[in-house]
This record gives sequence, C-alpha cells and structure tokens, in this order.
Amino acid sequence: MATAAVSGWAPGTEPSLPDGLSLTLREALFQVLENRPEDPVSFLGEYFQRLVESAREGAAEKSAPRPKEEQVSCALKQLLLSHYSRPAFSRNTALAFHILSCPANKRKKPGLKGRIYTELLRQICGGAGISSCSLIRKLQCWDHEAVPFSVFRHGVLTCFIFLDFVKISRRLFEVVAESGEASRTVCQALLDALQDALNVSKSASGPGCLDAALKLSPNQLGQTMEQAMRLRKNETSPPMTQEEFTMLTAPFFIQRVKPMC
Repeated sequence: MATAAVSGWAPGTEPSLPDGLSLTLREALFQVLENRPEDPVSFLGEYFQRLVESAREGAAEKSAPRPKEEQVSCALKQLLLSHYSRPAFSRNTALAFHILSCPANKRKKPGLKGRIYTELLRQICGGAGISSCSLIRKLQCWDHEAVPFSVFRHGVLTCFIFLDFVKISRRLFEVVAESGEASRTVCQALLDALQDALNVSKSASGPGCLDAALKLSPNQLGQTMEQAMRLRKNETSPPMTQEEFTMLTAPFFIQRVKPMC
C-alpha cells in the first residue's frame, strides 16, 4: 500500500513496460553481467548510445552500407567491451568478425579481407607505439587475401596480450626510474633477467616454467638489482628512457609469435 501511495498508482494498476523495452533492458543487463565492465554506468550509457545510432541509421533507410573505416571502428568498440581473459571476449570477437565481414558493396560476397584485418590490428596496438610494428608485420595478411575466423581471432588475441606485455614492461621500468629515466646498467640487468627467464621457459614442461618463475622471483631480481646498483656508480653511458626500454623488451614477446604469412 505504501509503495502504491508513493508512486501514485492504485494496487494492481501499475503500468506495464512498452513493447520491446523489457527485452532491451534485459539485453543491456545481460551485456553488463557478461562483460563485467569496471564502470557499469558508462558501459550502459555507451550501449544505449549505440542503440540510438543504429535506430537512426535504420530510420534513414540508407541504401549504402557503412564505410570500412566505420566498420573497423565499430568492430574495435565491440572487442573493447571486455578483457580478453573473460568468456565474453569470444562472443565479442565473433561479432567483430561479423561486422567486418559485411560487404561494402551489395554485389560483393561477404568476407574479411587482409587490408581491413591489418588495419584493425594497427588500431588495437595503437597504444603500444612503434614497438608494435614488427608484431603487425608477423600477423598481417595480404590486402586482398581472405581472412578466416581462426586467423582473425589469433591475431586479435595476440595484439591484446601484447598490449598487456607492454604495460607490464612500462611498470617495470617505472620501478627503477627516476624523473622519467633509469640507469642503463640497471635496465640492462632487467633485460638480461627477462631474456634468461624466457630462454628457460621455452620448454613446455612444468620444471621449465618453474625455473623461469624462480629467475623472476622478488629475491632473485632483488639480487640482480643490487649488483646492478653497485655497477652503475662507474656508469658513463646516458640513461635509458621508458620508450627505449619498451622497444628493447617488445622483441622478447614478438619473437615467439608465429608469422601468419
């Protein structure tokens, strides 16, 4: 009774939701639960904004499909809905592939070409700077080559993992940096430790991975840094920047990626 009095509606006469609205709200909540965004409110705002834009396009009855640049942008937004470690990423990847596979001309057959696929990879890796150039060259396909979903998913997933690798490298640099620069001796010691651990972990066996983890343990890295700190007193070379450090760590990841062509 109290609820009815506050809302102004008599018991049993509450208005029902308009047709289609309940399904829209249910789908929006499903997207939130599936993607688990850090900011659900902003996520819902962007979701409803995309619905509005789609409705406007439908009302305008555009005969020409969206240009490829817009398709790439829409596919990227779809991929960014969730982190690649979440189950929802597989669904978002399939939807992004479908968006890019729609033909730009009704006379053409559906399918994804290498040029559009490569452009998407470049946009994904935009935050990694020039350190991603070698990775793109390994993952790209020929401009007019048909790209199957398995290749698309492998390339997209590899790029997102590479972005996380770059973030970790930058945070590692910040630990030893002072005023945006770090001792070249200390940075080289870190690079040698990473390279040594990666060489050990090349074996798929359990002991190989454990040995690699041991080499990167806090105690082992602490000893390495302590030795490097003593050596840097006699250092004459200029300090290293974060961008240079990232450029030196990126090949550790890229050399393990299998070329697609």
